[in-house]
Amino acid sequence: MRNTMKNIAILLITILLVSACSIKEPRMAFGKKCQVNGDKVTYSYVWIYDKTAGLPADTEQCAALPTKDKK
Repeated sequence: MRNTMKNIAILLITILLVSACSIKEPRMAFGKKCQVNGDKVTYSYVWIYDKTAGLPADTEQCAALPTKDKK
């Protein structure tokens, strides 16, 4: 029962996020993707984008992320 309520909550939040966008034809993409703008790298696991413009982020651009040094 608890898992069902969690899934319903996630679905409602997703619908609210997509409907609140000013994007004409919104789409969602899941998975780690990155976008490089100059010297800044933006990454996310959930992307909301316009279907006609396409998703500007992809997994290949994640190579520009700085690596963490292990201690």
